[in-house]
Amino acid sequence: MSARLAWLASVRRSRRVPAGVATVLVVLGVVATAVTLDAPSDGGVVLLGGPGWGLGGVVVDVPAASPGPGLRTGDLVVAVAGRRLADGLGTVPRPGLGASVPYGVAGEDARVVAVRVDRPDPYPLLVQGWGDLVFVLALAGLAAALYLRRPEAPATAPLLVLAAGLLGSTLTVDAGLPVLALATGGPQLWLFHLNTIVSYSIGWGAFLAFVLAFTARQPLTPRVRRTIAVAYAAPLAVMAAWSGVAALVAPDALRWLGLLHSGQTAVVALALVAGTVWGVIGYRGNPDPLMRGRMRWILGGGAVAAVLGLAGWLLPELITGTQPLPWGALGLSGLPFVAGIGVALRSHRLFNVERLANRSLVYATVVAILVAGYAAVVALLVSVLRLSSTAAAALAATGAALALAPLRNAAQSTVNRVMYGDRHDPEGALTRLGTRLQAVLLPAEVLPAIVETVARSLRVPYVAIDLVDGAGGRHPAARHGAPAGEVHTEPLRYHGTLVGLLLVSARGPDDPLDPIDLGLIASLAQQVGSAVQAVRLHDDLARSRAEVVASREDERRRLRRDLHDGLGPALAAIGLKAALAARAVPGDSAARSLLGEISAEASASVADIRRLVEALRPPALDELGLVGAVRSRAATLAGAMPIEVVGGEGLPPLPAAVETAAYRIAVEAITNAVRHSGATGCTAEIALAAGGVEVTVRDDGRGLDPERAPGVGLRSMWERAAEVGGECSISSLPEGGTRVRAFLPADLGESGRAR
Repeated sequence: MSARLAWLASVRRSRRVPAGVATVLVVLGVVATAVTLDAPSDGGVVLLGGPGWGLGGVVVDVPAASPGPGLRTGDLVVAVAGRRLADGLGTVPRPGLGASVPYGVAGEDARVVAVRVDRPDPYPLLVQGWGDLVFVLALAGLAAALYLRRPEAPATAPLLVLAAGLLGSTLTVDAGLPVLALATGGPQLWLFHLNTIVSYSIGWGAFLAFVLAFTARQPLTPRVRRTIAVAYAAPLAVMAAWSGVAALVAPDALRWLGLLHSGQTAVVALALVAGTVWGVIGYRGNPDPLMRGRMRWILGGGAVAAVLGLAGWLLPELITGTQPLPWGALGLSGLPFVAGIGVALRSHRLFNVERLANRSLVYATVVAILVAGYAAVVALLVSVLRLSSTAAAALAATGAALALAPLRNAAQSTVNRVMYGDRHDPEGALTRLGTRLQAVLLPAEVLPAIVETVARSLRVPYVAIDLVDGAGGRHPAARHGAPAGEVHTEPLRYHGTLVGLLLVSARGPDDPLDPIDLGLIASLAQQVGSAVQAVRLHDDLARSRAEVVASREDERRRLRRDLHDGLGPALAAIGLKAALAARAVPGDSAARSLLGEISAEASASVADIRRLVEALRPPALDELGLVGAVRSRAATLAGAMPIEVVGGEGLPPLPAAVETAAYRIAVEAITNAVRHSGATGCTAEIALAAGGVEVTVRDDGRGLDPERAPGVGLRSMWERAAEVGGECSISSLPEGGTRVRAFLPADLGESGRAR
């Protein structure tokens, strides 16, 4: 007991550690953002990947540049308040709000700019970085919900730390680092780099740990756990080592920071490549089809995100020092990763949290639309109506608040339809079921079509129909999918009589069928009951016909045996005796003439009996067996075209009806090949199949003529197969020729049931 309690305590502690780390990372990001927005700003932000770090200054981006001689996007600032940045950071006293500070700009447009110091306007920063915010907020919400619902899953903890590291650092980056912070130093400067270097590295270490934990086989072995621990620490350790190397080679603090940011970009690129490669290796080595389905979406989305991030931002920054795409849209490249998690949650029951997937998709959709709409409305009001940023933001916020409820309802309805199908639209579900049944051509396809349609209408993983016989026995008739949770059984009735059972699985262990689902299932069951009864009647009719055919063939076999072994020899003996008696009678006697007539009539009767015997059942079947009889008939038909008959000589005894049907179909197909195909060769194969015998005849002739209607021979093959509850298909081969394939059940009592 004490060992069990100790183990539970260790599990709880291990679950609290990721949550604590994630909380610290988010708090650091929020604090850094608050400090930045409260500190004086020059209206610009430093481009972390810009080339200015190596030129004695920094390149700035001005999200909301005002007309006049102020700072402009792309300026290389090398001095603040008369002091060069390369000479040291934190050397300028912090100016007060409203003060004017001279900035030295180098390059082709070298000048000194008087910059007014004021608090930063968050709106331009929000507009510029909205893509990053949408990604990190969506990922953070999804990761937090997954961790709260499934903290024991090995992959949820690193996903939570990854989301927290990206959220904290992204908030800090989107708030921006003004050039003034480099010149004045202080908490704003070191908090910014604490988030963009340390927190960011921890987040990417968690990314590597997530890939390892997600692709590893469960439960995790001690070796895998040690590897995950190393993955957590690897990016941070690399950055710590790189910071020491950069401190040795950098001529000044400004250049040291530039090398740190370049190293951080390289570490992120390497983490993306390593995670993608390891994910592919784990996917290829995992034999579980369910896990491969989950991994396919998440790793596929992650691979797409990695390629977009590397090609659009990281590699160009490492190679040229610039980014061809807006830095604030970098987060959009990560949305395929979030989308992959969402699809895995919905389609493959990732972590078995279907309800969480529903709410996550709803709120992610609402947030994305509100943020995009807010930014578009503000931009429209500012650019077209010339409103101030504050007024435009207030009006857009009011509109977003008013649109929240209807937008949430619309998103919930859409997501419900995607995840749960037609449970809120019974009329539509019934209409789709009726339309699907109208398109079914064969009775054997009715029940499979029903279970497939019900599964798609309800978005459930498993639907089945069992038929119920008069004794109460259940017989599986149709299946679609595999159960993922508790299976609900709905009776199917026809005029009050139980004819079958409709089995519907829950969407997952934590997502049982709702009362709305059960109501729709009950409505569908009323319509399905009639279809099931029709299928039962068809099966009974087919079974009865097969039994009649079997009885007929058995009776023919008995009659043939009686005629061949009884009446035929008796008549032959009468004829012989009459002939012998005629020899003993004088030639001029009338009795001799009568005896001759008796002998002739007896011979004619024997010939008639022989014809009757052959018409009742091919004699070769009893003399040579099925394969031998077909081979014997093929030898008489061959002529100049070789005909090969292959098959197991040890076929088990088959019902007389099945044996006769197989013989007739094979001989008819061979005859057609000889007479009509123009083939140079023909092969007939008779082999055992699951539950019966399969007859296949192929030739290399000209194939079927699509313009010609089926003749008597083709129709007779279909009819002979249908008589015993089998199937016959006739088709042209792509390489030329015709193939006749017939399946005949060995047990005629089961021939009417759906296969």
